Amino acid sequence: MHFSGDEDVARQLDAEDPLRGFRENFSLPLGNNGKPVIYFAGNSLGLMPKSARQIVEEELDNWG
Repeated sequence: MHFSGDEDVARQLDAEDPLRGFRENFSLPLGNNGKPVIYFAGNSLGLMPKSARQIVEEELDNWG
């Protein structure tokens, strides 16, 4: 197998990735410039799913 570290190859692989759309399901932290930043946290629950806030609010409404 031949590996290429070429940026064009990386972009092509990203475009062909069947899991690419899953990124849109999570709230990405924003930097000071308002753009998403790279998220590295080895000891956390990971990025918050966008659906989590609504689910928690529904549970709180049901509880109280």
